[in-house]
Amino acid sequence: MKPKAVLFDLDGVLIDTMPLHARAWQAAFRRVGRSVDRALIYACEGEPGHLTVQRLLKNAPNGHLPADSAKKILRDKEALFAASARAITVKPGWQRSLRWLQSRLPLALVTGTSRREVDRVVPKETLARFTVIITGDAVRRGKPHPEPYLTACRRLGVRPRDAIVIENAPYGIESARSAGAGYILALASSLPPSYLQAADEICLTPSALRKRLQESVVGSMRREHAGKR
Repeated sequence: MKPKAVLFDLDGVLIDTMPLHARAWQAAFRRVGRSVDRALIYACEGEPGHLTVQRLLKNAPNGHLPADSAKKILRDKEALFAASARAITVKPGWQRSLRWLQSRLPLALVTGTSRREVDRVVPKETLARFTVIITGDAVRRGKPHPEPYLTACRRLGVRPRDAIVIENAPYGIESARSAGAGYILALASSLPPSYLQAADEICLTPSALRKRLQESVVGSMRREHAGKR
């Protein structure tokens, strides 16, 4: 393919907040006398919080909870996460790579995190690299539904099949695949590769992912240039 855009997930790819999210979810569930498995939290990565809390509640043992428990758990989780995520930084190496990519292709950020949280935890310099930012509260149906990636492609003015997607979670991969993304690169950051088999390619480290992404973009440009001669 000749990529015309690169679409990035946020948590687990550019920043490493999933351990903080997981601890906040577990603490919020403990406040209502329930436990939730960390692996299940990671498997839900990428979908909006109001959907995640419902999914986690279905798998939490020990019986019935009051009808308003979901709202309380989500409210507590967001407060706990906000208190712990005060010094989030972009993973080393990404600032330079994003600057390089931005000079060649339009970029989009596609995340289940709310816009308020994105603006609070992601450096402005990083956000400025993205032509389009799609957050969890900007769509009706979050990951794993295709709407987030379809919306990003529509706003970028590219066909999904001409986009490379960078993901690290099953729901995000499913969302991109359902949207018709041309190529999906997965980073095994939060979950082992066995969870990411629906991607086209799996990278084990951020540096390997950045190298592979650069190879894809440069190789495409070289082929395009050769075709014009």
